[in-house]
Amino acid sequence: MYGLTEPNLTDADIAELHELRGPQTSPVPDAFLIRLATHFIKAEIDGVINPARHLADRLGLIRGTVVTYMRMARYRGLIERS
Repeated sequence: MYGLTEPNLTDADIAELHELRGPQTSPVPDAFLIRLATHFIKAEIDGVINPARHLADRLGLIRGTVVTYMRMARYRGLIERS
């Protein structure tokens, strides 16, 4: 079910994000932040309520981590500040 309930992410999208992220002990790569932000913003545009929670569930993270990654993307100038 897609639309207001959850983002439209395929298993391939999730696998790509895991691959881009790399080891959890390494610095967060810009490529990962850009792809995550792309999915996050697309989910917001599609009307998903609380996209950070849904992305966190699919990636095996906590919501706060996704929010931190989005903040990192903004601070690094990878996405527009709102």
